[in-house]
Amino acid sequence: MLPGLKDVGLKCREKRKAKGWTQSAAASRAGIHRTVISEIENGAYTGSLKSLALYLTAIELVLTVQTVGLPQLDELEALFDDD
Repeated sequence: MLPGLKDVGLKCREKRKAKGWTQSAAASRAGIHRTVISEIENGAYTGSLKSLALYLTAIELVLTVQTVGLPQLDELEALFDDD
């Protein structure tokens, strides 16, 4: 399982339920199979980014990308500061 995928799934489920949609209704609106919705919401999705994007669009969520980098030296020094 990819890190963070469980959180994405929980957010998707929350948004879908807030709309009052079943997984089948959401799948129909997104143009994907219901089992894809289930996999996404359970954090077990390993399919295409396209299907994920279709579902997110249907439930009015947006996927964003962030750069993850190594901490800077001053950030590390602050962790070990004895003051």
